[in-house]
Amino acid sequence: MKGLLIKDFYNIKKQIIWYIGMIIIFFSISVAVKNIAFMVSIGMLVTISIPLTAIAYEEKESWQKFIVASGMSKKIIVFEKYLLGLIFFAVSSAGYVAVFFILGENASSLTEVLIPVFLQLLILSAILPPVFKFGVEKARTFTIIIVVIIMLVLVGFLNYALNIGKDVEIIICVVLSIISAVFTALSYILSVKIYNKKEF
Repeated sequence: MKGLLIKDFYNIKKQIIWYIGMIIIFFSISVAVKNIAFMVSIGMLVTISIPLTAIAYEEKESWQKFIVASGMSKKIIVFEKYLLGLIFFAVSSAGYVAVFFILGENASSLTEVLIPVFLQLLILSAILPPVFKFGVEKARTFTIIIVVIIMLVLVGFLNYALNIGKDVEIIICVVLSIISAVFTALSYILSVKIYNKKEF
């Protein structure tokens, strides 16, 4: 697992540096113009793009054939890509939460803090199975459709959630946390099944 992560970090180190730079820039812009939307947008981009970039490099070099032939567990191969996404999900989410509180937003509104975080995790979990199935390029259309659908649903839900009481809000956030965790777990299980049946 550690070796796979090191390999991916090495292969896409230039892109990682670029994305981290973008996080810093968008963080600064969000604080300067007092608009948290900038940080939300870069967070989603980073969370999605890092694992997809790593997979794209592997497809280009036919690395997947080599690693499967080496006897590496397919569960570990798939899990490493989820872990890579989760690492940058944590980084971008931390930046978003920091901007939220720096700007003095209504900290009592848990949904306003957590829904963009849930959005990143749900999109990551939704796009990885089709990417493992069809490849990065062929799954591009699926990715766009999935992103749009999830964003519309959660943004609409956010507008509703902002008008409810704090007690109900806490319940909703707990439910969304559970849904996100379950959805991620199911996504991983599906990706493993897809990878096991894939011909290289």
